[in-house]
Amino acid sequence: MQSAIPAISTTSAGNLLGTVTALVRDTQVDVTRLIYMLYQDMEQQISRADMKAQLTLSTSAVLMAMIVNMSTGVKTPVVADMRWFESMAVLLYLIFIICMCFAFGRGIAAAFPRAVKKGGGENHHPNLYFSGQIALISGEEYADLFCKQSNDGVKCSVLGQIHSKALVLEAKLYNVRKGMTFLLLALGCWIAARLVLLIGYGSH
Repeated sequence: MQSAIPAISTTSAGNLLGTVTALVRDTQVDVTRLIYMLYQDMEQQISRADMKAQLTLSTSAVLMAMIVNMSTGVKTPVVADMRWFESMAVLLYLIFIICMCFAFGRGIAAAFPRAVKKGGGENHHPNLYFSGQIALISGEEYADLFCKQSNDGVKCSVLGQIHSKALVLEAKLYNVRKGMTFLLLALGCWIAARLVLLIGYGSH
């Protein structure tokens, strides 16, 4: 009885050693868990992209309100009578307004991406995990269709929805990047305009 204990311990140690030294490519994985992790990762990334889009929109609104409440700093009201640095400042202000409009537009586009069109197409995956598909059928019919799915059918439906979410995520990230770029350009133009006026009036 006493000799059996070391034998069990030796066997357990051998199994543990074999598990530790096994190659990753030879190790079986739970595909269902991987699909779930990928789905959750897409959801989290979309939430972060929405937060960045809201930040772009709020920053654009704050900057526009700030500029409206501040004077341009240009002392000559008539365009024809402006000095060179005043004309340059006005041009920079115009570029600032254009960039702000693009930044705001990209923020709106990030909040409402059009990567997956309702009309269908190659990248459209209507299935029992897609809210648009679920809303078109009754609750009883949805429950009946869902329970009749095979395991492979469930996996294919979830993977299709992950692909659709990836398209939406990429559209959001693209618009967020563009919006932040225009936002930085707008801020740079506004600072440049103020510096041009400051230097110009200081030297005259």
